Amino acid sequence: MRHLVLAACWWVMSAGWTAGRLEAADGKPAVCDVGFRKQLFVDDRIVDTMLNLTRELGQVNKANGGKPLLVADKPWEKASLLRLGSVIRDGDKFRMWYGMNDHFLGYAESEDGLHWTKPNLGLHKFQDSKDNNILHTQEPMGVTCFLDPHETDPAHKYKSAYCPIRAPYGACLAHSPDGFHWTPYNDGYPVTHRAADTINSLLWDQDAHAYRLYTRTDFGPGFGGRPENRGTRDMINPDLKADPTAWKTVRNWSFDPEGRGEYKRRQAHHLVGWIYQGIHFGLLCSYEWVGRYSYPGPEVMNFYLLTTRGDEMWDLGWVDAQKPLISRGQQGSFDSVWVQIGRSIVTTQEGHWIYYVGSKERHDGSREYAIGLATLRLDGLVSLTAKDEPGNLMTRPFKLVGSQLEINVDAKNGQVQLEILDANGMPIPGFSHSEATMIKGVDQLQLKPTWKFYTDVASLKNKIVRLKFHFSNARLYAFQVRP
Repeated sequence: MRHLVLAACWWVMSAGWTAGRLEAADGKPAVCDVGFRKQLFVDDRIVDTMLNLTRELGQVNKANGGKPLLVADKPWEKASLLRLGSVIRDGDKFRMWYGMNDHFLGYAESEDGLHWTKPNLGLHKFQDSKDNNILHTQEPMGVTCFLDPHETDPAHKYKSAYCPIRAPYGACLAHSPDGFHWTPYNDGYPVTHRAADTINSLLWDQDAHAYRLYTRTDFGPGFGGRPENRGTRDMINPDLKADPTAWKTVRNWSFDPEGRGEYKRRQAHHLVGWIYQGIHFGLLCSYEWVGRYSYPGPEVMNFYLLTTRGDEMWDLGWVDAQKPLISRGQQGSFDSVWVQIGRSIVTTQEGHWIYYVGSKERHDGSREYAIGLATLRLDGLVSLTAKDEPGNLMTRPFKLVGSQLEINVDAKNGQVQLEILDANGMPIPGFSHSEATMIKGVDQLQLKPTWKFYTDVASLKNKIVRLKFHFSNARLYAFQVRP
């Protein structure tokens, strides 16, 4: 059970707990690089010690009362083959690319992300008319699109990863100036070996100065020849325009065997990559109890959150704990059996929006898919939570480069205080626990803590400090230094 020991320290912290201490060459605590980047508590990078806290997965809310936002309602669409590719926020508009049947790629758009229209694009004929939203015919598999923030050439502003509809099922790439008219890289030939026939994901990693490509892969047939043993991989390429085939694999894995039959219990159907505030999130769709007729089940698709930094292996703690990020719906609902996300998470000022495909039928049944939406508060993927017994958290030391501090906290039924310490963990006069303002009954994304004689931290600018949070009946999500 490869991750259970690690997962245990995530969920149970009722006693004192200390992270592995990082020390510089002189034996002093190493100073973390924080800058102005928001610090989330999804892992222990910034954490030194904590007491009476548990790390909890964020709670999602399903929009539209748990009903789908987009269904197959056009003659050229087929509900059993409706597939979500990507949703992005492009200026003041939401844009969606989706598979509408075995042959057509479709397009929809929305002003608010909730109410979608299917515009007449006039690009392809269906039954002698171009009055439809068909974007592409002979629709490739696993299509996703993204708006490249690194790109300077307008012709390459949008990029796409997909799989051709015929073997060898490797990943292909394309670019577009507008998201409608696409030109393939590498003359349309695959840039990876098989397999890429679920969901493919492409993004720009600013910290690594490279593109990352995520696809499924194969680990051969399972025991007895069936079913196949699916896995997932991700790769980096610093310049896909110069050489779209120059991908270096950094992670390539399937679930570790729990005996020779684990592939029957769960497989990595696909993993979508997302980077937020320097943290790598793996949005994993886990295909569980594979094979409707041969194995115990039921056969379902669950969606889990993975995390890592850089090229380290994913932390599968939430998978081992069997805690999906988006729970399947109640029996009879459109997403009661199948929850499968598209390319990425859309972030707004208020929170994170996760568009997903749901189905109430199994993989090999007469499926009927629809597209729904789940939302999270901003930074709310994971929290550190204190119950009735007060808890505290002390960060590792870092250079305070700004004059303001903000914290994302839900203490509407509790309270929180922020103490500031020096590098050695001693209270700084004026910012000690006894001088920190007790904040009660708040639920804010950008709460500015105060002290008896201070309303900001300008007097501590450029000093090496630690933060110590004291809270009860509250959830702490993140903090950020501001100029």
